[in-house]
Amino acid sequence: MQFKAALWLYSVIYHYLASYLSTNVPSEDHVPNVVQRSGELSNFKVVYHWRYLNFTWNSPDDYHHAITSGRYIPENNAPTGMKLHLNRLFLTIPRFRKGVPATLNYIDMVEGHQQPLLTPFPDWKSNDEAISCSNLQSVQSMEIDTGGIMWVIDGVRINNSTLCPVKLVLLDLKNGGLLVHTYVFPDRISSRNGGFLNDIVIDESDGNYAYITDNSPIDPGIVVYSRRRNTSWKLRDKSMLPEPHAVQFPVDDLVFGNAVPVDGIALSPARTGKPRTIFYCAISSYTIYSVPTSAVKNRLLVKSGLWTSMIKNEGQKSGQSDGIVIDELSTMYLTMLPQYGVASWNIKQPISTLEIIDSNRETMIWPDGLAFDQNGFLYLISNKIYNYIDSTRAPLINNQSQFRVLRVFVGTRSYLYG
Repeated sequence: MQFKAALWLYSVIYHYLASYLSTNVPSEDHVPNVVQRSGELSNFKVVYHWRYLNFTWNSPDDYHHAITSGRYIPENNAPTGMKLHLNRLFLTIPRFRKGVPATLNYIDMVEGHQQPLLTPFPDWKSNDEAISCSNLQSVQSMEIDTGGIMWVIDGVRINNSTLCPVKLVLLDLKNGGLLVHTYVFPDRISSRNGGFLNDIVIDESDGNYAYITDNSPIDPGIVVYSRRRNTSWKLRDKSMLPEPHAVQFPVDDLVFGNAVPVDGIALSPARTGKPRTIFYCAISSYTIYSVPTSAVKNRLLVKSGLWTSMIKNEGQKSGQSDGIVIDELSTMYLTMLPQYGVASWNIKQPISTLEIIDSNRETMIWPDGLAFDQNGFLYLISNKIYNYIDSTRAPLINNQSQFRVLRVFVGTRSYLYG
């Protein structure tokens, strides 16, 4: 027992002190991409960074058993989705590989640690996928509406880690993560054998809608969910597929060559008397597309296929993007993968006005997702996620930070408050 306690205590102490012992030296052999930027200095500042993720275990025995049983394999845990609420930063860890003990977690931002431990949310039991399909299986992302309800898309089904169907889970953050609703998607909408619900935006008008990208290579598209009617339907179109000329691009130590369909999704802010618009793009694409929400909410238009006539090609970007997000004043922020950076574009202007606002070859290796807090800060997570999805690569723990959360002050909040 004393040995187990010492092992657990050592892991916690090492986790917090590792940043003082590590060095982050970029490779001298790599020539960084040349990009245009609106500013000369790096705007995003690192708030959190990890060599590997660890958790607030219940006890030394619990930690030791998780390690020895393979329930926790440190090098297999990588964060993807990120949202903020009050003093908490929520992070998801999809179960792309074995050894992920909790797929939905949070950080207490008040504590001020640069390499904080993650606390499972709502609790450990809810994250135990083996108990029941009602528990969280593998979560890529989530969104938090203006009422404090977290919409969790439990829909990573691209491996054999679970046989459970894809679902949407609503948790009340004002009541400790109390479960308020679960919707199980039919396999025809997102399959339990290969579905991949990737990102979500919420439309609180007309009875609450969610628009969700299904990044699955077997059936890519955008899922529409109506909370009022408690039903869903799916949008499928060639604009959501990879563009062959945009498949390959350099990132870190490899040439990324996977053909990845629709991934990023953003929603214009609500304005009285003005229609709302969904924006989306595939990772393997230079093009941003848009479609009015009025078209995709109309099931008759969707069923007939007439909604596709309302899709608009917004134009070309200078690189491939993963996450995109729009603020309350109609500025879109886009991750730019081959440029190791973030761009901005006012959606009321031509896309030719898009500009890269920051890039950093060391801290923004695969900038994945973006999120706003209530104080005017825009947050970014970079995570080298290709190392974890690609089964041919072996994630390693070394003396360099693998994951980072960065932020910059932009003075606005998310589209939900527009």
